[in-house]
Amino acid sequence: MKFISLLLFSALTSLSFAQSTGKVTYEEKFDMYRHIPPDREDLKNNFPQFHTSMWELLYNGQESIYQHQKQQEADVTTAQQGNTQMTMRFGGRENRVVYKNIADSKMIDSRDFMQKQFLITGVPTERKWKIGKQTKEILGYNCLQASFQVDSTTNIVAWFAPQIQQFNGPSDYQGLPGLILQVDANDGERVLTATEIKFEGVDTSVIVAPTKGKEVTAEEFDAIRKEKMKEMGMQGQGGPGGPPMQIMITNH
Repeated sequence: MKFISLLLFSALTSLSFAQSTGKVTYEEKFDMYRHIPPDREDLKNNFPQFHTSMWELLYNGQESIYQHQKQQEADVTTAQQGNTQMTMRFGGRENRVVYKNIADSKMIDSRDFMQKQFLITGVPTERKWKIGKQTKEILGYNCLQASFQVDSTTNIVAWFAPQIQQFNGPSDYQGLPGLILQVDANDGERVLTATEIKFEGVDTSVIVAPTKGKEVTAEEFDAIRKEKMKEMGMQGQGGPGGPPMQIMITNH
């Protein structure tokens, strides 16, 4: 019995060590139909429903980098219906990097907004996760459900894998006893889902805190974003944890 216990301890130790470094690829799907005005439902005929992009989380111990995968994507979608033109722009995504150091409670969200780089600094967002009883399988891992209510209009549901001992996840999500493999905001409005996980042959040299840009707090960045949107007659969506999307509706 002692021999079996030693083998089990050795296996768990090796698994924990192997999982201290990894790379997770996430697919982000954003439902653009959620942001079409109720009186312009006809615009759906000219818009694809979802904007899809690929991201990757690289981690090494307590440090991690979440960044956009380098590939060509349509970051501007325009629909024309009669005299109305609607443009959805997902700007500066290739320049976005989210750096986290869980041990030091440090996060830097580097963003390009209106052709200007910002460093949104502060501690990782503390969320009062409520762990539920539901489970589902993602990439072969049995994941548990957790959720929290941001405000009266925003609800977040996450699925995490306790088998992967990383208190981390995509974007600015973390704080659960296992790696977060899926995040669902507002029942499908924005969904981040892991599509691949690697524990070996991962280049962690890119896990470096970004330094270029104007340093601001999350509150300051949100105020700047709202002011610029107002000046340009645009609607904006996506604070520090969401996609930097801008919507413009014009009549000709």
